[in-house]
Amino acid sequence: MYKALIIIPDNNKGRFITKGFSRCFKEFSFFTFEKKIYDLNPDEINKMNPDIIFIFWSGISQKEIILDFFNKYTKNSKILNCSELKKDIPEIFYEKQNSYCFYSDSGSKNNMYIPCINPKDYKTKFSGYKYTITFAGNPAFLTREKILSSLLYQYGHINIFCRSYDFYKSLDDMYKNKIMNDEYIDLYKNCYKGYIDSQLELSQIYSSSKINLDMENDNKKEINYRCMEILASGGFLIAPYTKKLIKYFDDGCDLETYTSIDNLIDKINFYLKNLNIAKLISARGRKNVVNNFSFYDRLKTMLKVVYGKNISN
Repeated sequence: MYKALIIIPDNNKGRFITKGFSRCFKEFSFFTFEKKIYDLNPDEINKMNPDIIFIFWSGISQKEIILDFFNKYTKNSKILNCSELKKDIPEIFYEKQNSYCFYSDSGSKNNMYIPCINPKDYKTKFSGYKYTITFAGNPAFLTREKILSSLLYQYGHINIFCRSYDFYKSLDDMYKNKIMNDEYIDLYKNCYKGYIDSQLELSQIYSSSKINLDMENDNKKEINYRCMEILASGGFLIAPYTKKLIKYFDDGCDLETYTSIDNLIDKINFYLKNLNIAKLISARGRKNVVNNFSFYDRLKTMLKVVYGKNISN
């Protein structure tokens, strides 16, 4: 029986994704161990001698712990590195023997990872609309701050779910860069709705929002994991246009895309007046995610790369 060590990151997105892959390793009959970053013990893992060590590099703030672990780890396990951005994977793992890197990055021709999700974790019953326009994520990027300020001027309120640190950093940025005047800064303060660290709560928010936004940050991604979460929840999504996004999702059928702030506002205005169309689109989007974006299918592809053959369960 193959053995797999799954390293659990210290942030929610990484934890959700890693746990999803961990369940699938078990489906492929791997004897699976999960270890948080802070609990990595080289001596213990050397005795365990896993065939595969799986890491999802996503906002990990303690990379030095993992690097120190591998400096002391003596076995020759296959290391399976996943990330959304190539730069998130330390360079050492591109050179390390038995290391495999899978990432989705618009700046690379070798991107081999397409975001995936377990739709069951985000399945929720629609019980009516509670929010109008929702963004769940870090707003503290200049691109996002400009979009949010434009939407606030247009609609007077947005629902923002994120860590308090990230929200107040965006507030400071907007004040220092004079993106908003004092009147709208006060309105922006009222947009903060708190931090959500549960997949069930996130799915309920996405499902009960008339419009769910994805926004670019300083690191362009072709398909953001947030898109997967919104679609899996049955939420209506408006996301930045990218070639890879519309390769896997039908624009206007599974989701909606925008190319500029003015274009985004036009799309929001249309769908707020036509919620029945938005509801049809969100249903198609969820069906696409359920059928084509499972952790199981992604892991099957990656294991074929690692072992040179299909690994059955």
